[in-house]
Amino acid sequence: MSQKVSKITTEEQLLRSREEGLQDALQVNAMCAHGKILGMDTFSWINPQMDALSSALQSLPFDIVWVGNHEQIINCLDIQPELAKSIETIIVHDNPILNLKKETLDKIKNIVCLEGVSHALELIKAMKKEKCAFLFTTMGANAKKDKEEFEHYISLF
Repeated sequence: MSQKVSKITTEEQLLRSREEGLQDALQVNAMCAHGKILGMDTFSWINPQMDALSSALQSLPFDIVWVGNHEQIINCLDIQPELAKSIETIIVHDNPILNLKKETLDKIKNIVCLEGVSHALELIKAMKKEKCAFLFTTMGANAKKDKEEFEHYISLF
C-alpha cells in the first residue's frame, strides 16, 4: 500500500489563506437575515460601515430592537439622530453607559447597558414581539466570538 504525500508550497498556502480571508470578510461585513426569532424579523451585521448601517436602519419598516456595541450606536445616532424615533429598544452589550445627547435619549423608549453579549441576548427572550425588527451588531477584536455567540443563541429557537 502506498501513501500519497502532497506537498503544499508556500505560495499555495498564501493563496488559500487569502481566499479564506476574503470569504470571511464577505460573510462578516454583510447584513444577514435570520428569519423570525421570538416573533421578530432578525438580522445581524458584523463590522458594518456606519453609513450603510444608518441607511439599513432607516429602511426597516418596523420598530427596532438593537443589540449593539457602544461605539456603533453612538456613531450611527450621531450621523442620523432622527433614527432614534424608529428605535424602540437599545441594548448596549459592551459598556455599562450609553453616552448620547439627551434629546436623542428621550426619543428611545428602552435603553439597557450591559457588559457581555450573553447578558444582552438573554433580555431578548423577554421581549417577544410581533411587527418588530431585531438587529444584532458588533465590531472589533471580539466580533467573531460575538457572532458565534449570537448564532448559537438564535439556533435555540
